[in-house]
Amino acid sequence: MMVGEIEVKERPRPSPDYLMQLLNEKKLMTSLPNLCGIFTHLERLLDEEINRVRKDMYNDTVSGLVDKHPLELPEAHGPIVHLQEKLFVPVKEYPDYNFVGRILGPRGLTAKQLEAETGCKIMVRGKSSMRDKKKEEQNRGKPNWEHLNEDLHVLITVEDTQARAEIKMRRAVEEVKKLLVPAAEGEDNLKKMQLMELAILNGTYRDTNVKAPAAAAAQGPRLIAAPAGQVLPPAALRPPTRPARPS
Repeated sequence: MMVGEIEVKERPRPSPDYLMQLLNEKKLMTSLPNLCGIFTHLERLLDEEINRVRKDMYNDTVSGLVDKHPLELPEAHGPIVHLQEKLFVPVKEYPDYNFVGRILGPRGLTAKQLEAETGCKIMVRGKSSMRDKKKEEQNRGKPNWEHLNEDLHVLITVEDTQARAEIKMRRAVEEVKKLLVPAAEGEDNLKKMQLMELAILNGTYRDTNVKAPAAAAAQGPRLIAAPAGQVLPPAALRPPTRPARPS
């Protein structure tokens, strides 16, 4: 589609490869100190696109929805209330399934995404909820650790006015329940995304469409090249060094 002389292109479909390319471009931009703060709008747009892709990928894999509508909340009226809900994890039916990892995600990313989407606090509590089993046994029976005597569960809490809190809680319960249904081996798209994100965070992700570091560095100017007939902002230019005049 053409608008005047500007071509408007459809946004790329969210995918692990596209997310990796965006992260590589951001990493390349931040690795060039002379360009920091020059392309502020480009940096902002890149961050917004990364956030959009992560959110869309998460909604697609977890909810199976291409277009998920955000929460529609009424105006805040009345006092603030505190609601909480416990959803028990079916560990007896699926003793070998890693529900904790599925709910939390790498470095807590999946739970954080759910919290951002629902406005609720989401925590894994109960037996086997701690990664360090020795520490779990040491804390069992202590004040504020009573939950370790309960079966493994997800604790959802929210604080807001009554109507708003109930809407947020319903959405959170709906989303967490989806995570408590094991996916067939090889068909768990959420697990694939979590493994991909973990590899990205660890710097070990490899994509056939992403060039090796040396090649990526060589094509670095692709990210910052100005269109034909335009030049970089004056702040990006360095005047040539002039030899000192003889005294």
